[in-house]
Amino acid sequence: MGVSSRYWTIWTIDAASKGHGYKCWSPPTVQEFFQKQVLEGSAHFPNSDKDIQELLLSVFRTTASSVDLTSRVLAGLCLRCYVSYPILKACRKLASLFSAGKQFTYCELLPFVLNDDGRTQILLDSDGKTQLILNSKGKTQVASYKIFAVEVLRTYRLNSEHRLSLENWTHYQTRQNQDLIDFLSEWGFRSLSDWALLNKVGLQQLERLSQRDRYIVKAFHAVYRRDRRQQRQNSPTRCPDPTEAQLKEMSHLLQEKGVEIAVPAQLREALRQVAANLHQYEIWSRRGAPPSEPLESFDPDTGDRSPTEVVDENSTNDLGELERTEILEFLQESLIEILDRSIDQALSEQVAAMQQRRKYAPLAAKIVPGFRLLYCQGKSQSEIASLLGMTNQTQVSRLLQVKALFNNVRSLTVDQLFLAISKKIQGLGLADISTQPDNLSNIMQLLEAFVDREVFQEAAAELHTAKTKAMNSVYAQRLCRYLQGYKE
Repeated sequence: MGVSSRYWTIWTIDAASKGHGYKCWSPPTVQEFFQKQVLEGSAHFPNSDKDIQELLLSVFRTTASSVDLTSRVLAGLCLRCYVSYPILKACRKLASLFSAGKQFTYCELLPFVLNDDGRTQILLDSDGKTQLILNSKGKTQVASYKIFAVEVLRTYRLNSEHRLSLENWTHYQTRQNQDLIDFLSEWGFRSLSDWALLNKVGLQQLERLSQRDRYIVKAFHAVYRRDRRQQRQNSPTRCPDPTEAQLKEMSHLLQEKGVEIAVPAQLREALRQVAANLHQYEIWSRRGAPPSEPLESFDPDTGDRSPTEVVDENSTNDLGELERTEILEFLQESLIEILDRSIDQALSEQVAAMQQRRKYAPLAAKIVPGFRLLYCQGKSQSEIASLLGMTNQTQVSRLLQVKALFNNVRSLTVDQLFLAISKKIQGLGLADISTQPDNLSNIMQLLEAFVDREVFQEAAAELHTAKTKAMNSVYAQRLCRYLQGYKE
């Protein structure tokens, strides 16, 4: 088995580094410990990162006298090495999202969470919560400050129902770090928890979601918002996690709408995903367009672009240059065809959904002509109302739901492109990359960045600024082409 060097190399702040602000190095004895205790010393040879992490966590957290303190420290240090990389990535991600005007860079975020020097010998007290320092004399004392990476490890539950990988848990905890939240708030960025954000969703935000996500949010409101109102006097200010009972009740409501998410843990993750999309929309509204994160990364300090965000030279999952080039070519070749199919599906779904609404069913046949006037002829919604014999601009807006169609097309495009690229990756003999949970998440993020850059960023800007002028983005052109060939 090829084991990533991430268990014995750590990313730390490096003030002397020009431009980057960090460095990667290997603490003494860590690789030797990992080799002897994990690869050679375990009774059952670890087959995956989960197996390795379960073994290291059991040593790091144990209070058994049979395990010496140094082994506990080194087991924890292996894991601290592993989580340092997603902490760094999360900071760069946050900076790219929130600092469109380059008010700050990711380097200013690092001290809040990448505060592990890789040298301090840390273990947990018997309470499993207090960080202790092991000094050179073998004695322990309470640490004067908390290392964020250790807090990530302390709160992680490998076999919990949430089923998040350690990398994804690290990314989530970094985003929720209170010091980072406070820093961003100084720049005017509010940061609500997932549950607070879902709880406050209004009609305008609902229109931006796909039909499935709207059902999920409405089920959340029916149960969670109801309970919050009933318990307002005694409830805490911060919105707590939904309970198992609440999630089960939401699942029953969703089943009535044809959405099957029976397992509470899966529904919780679906809710978090919707919240993540809503966070993105809030950022879009601040910037006037979706954040574009191309397949190559952008360094805000130097202005350079590079194929990868942070290079892990020993990673076993990196694509080779040839495979990467072939995949990029495949994306370019497949995008328009998939975009056209997504437009067809999204518009058909919208017409069918409007036909089910008693008030708007008689007007459903005017959806396609309305979009044709809007996208192909550049008519305003007031002009469309007059030309189609409708009451007013508001009626046109509610019938067309322009932003809802845009978001549904984007979602379908990403999903269908993901299926296509998964088959392509398997065809290249890289099936393991396309099936590992962390890599699936990374691929999805890359695809979203790709389609936004190629299609939806410009289209979103048009929706934000266009009034009566014809729109010329790729999205607008393909939609107009489809509308002109539509057989009513």
